[in-house]
Amino acid sequence: MAGRNADFYALPDAVNRVALEVPSSKGVLHAVWNNIQRQVMLRRVIRSLAPDIVISFTSITNVRVLLACRGLGLPVVVTEHCDPSMVFISTVGDKLRRWLYPSAACLVSVSSGVDRNFSWMPEERRTVIYNPLPNIQEKNLDGESSVFDSQNRKRVVAMGRLTPQKGFDLLIHAFARISPIHPEWDLYILGEGEQRAELESDIHARKLNERIFLVGNIKEPFSTLRKADLFVMSSRFEGFGNALAEAMACGLPAISFDCPSGPSEIISHGLDGILVPPGNVEALARAMADLMSDEPKRQQFGKNALRVRERFACDGIVDSWDRLIHSVT
Repeated sequence: MAGRNADFYALPDAVNRVALEVPSSKGVLHAVWNNIQRQVMLRRVIRSLAPDIVISFTSITNVRVLLACRGLGLPVVVTEHCDPSMVFISTVGDKLRRWLYPSAACLVSVSSGVDRNFSWMPEERRTVIYNPLPNIQEKNLDGESSVFDSQNRKRVVAMGRLTPQKGFDLLIHAFARISPIHPEWDLYILGEGEQRAELESDIHARKLNERIFLVGNIKEPFSTLRKADLFVMSSRFEGFGNALAEAMACGLPAISFDCPSGPSEIISHGLDGILVPPGNVEALARAMADLMSDEPKRQQFGKNALRVRERFACDGIVDSWDRLIHSVT
């Protein structure tokens, strides 16, 4: 496992990371053996730490942690960050999840949309705690640089991993439809991932190399967001939608596909942004063209969007976690 120097964001000194150091699997039998080894080591580490509570993140890890903690008498809180109706872990993984989750002290979902998929869990053992926003209003970013070169252009910004889930292929398609009637606008996509070559090829084929920019990873996106004019989230599915909430916290009007979970709990349609039917490129293009053509509406939406700072404030989210931890310990 890579050391701290390889982290994109530095871990606080108070965080003690313990690597299980299970090697990569080579073949089915090796994978089975590695999984057994992983469970043995995970249980050994948890016992050696003698924690008051164990908190696990994401589906397959939740299953492994619940298995490793069986019989130890420890309260285990599992968290779900993706919409399980859109992300299938495996037939075995799903059966294990249904078998093991009821033994958890609590299941935390990052949105009500995610939580609805776990109605088979007792209601008193489930809760929703949204992901927190960084304290953006305390960040003095006005003098910070952004990725924008020209000061005379309007900018649509999107942000996320370059993967099929994030739907940037759909966003590029939508922008291409309206770019001829909005020649003063450009599209910037912040993030990196496996789809870069495919997206670059699509941009080149549409002859939009001077209008659409794949920026890559940046550690401090907020200065760029605050200098943008419009944010679009084109995800095929989300659990919550961190990038959307962060953009709105920077005062950006927002457009998003109305995924089965997440965006509708962040955007108030017609008040601070626009929700369009999932995967509908034509509707996305229309919504973008509408806000591109209406600066007063963009400004009003952006002003209203700042309310997410209170709704998803870090202090409030931490308080929710603090109450949960005390209740189960």
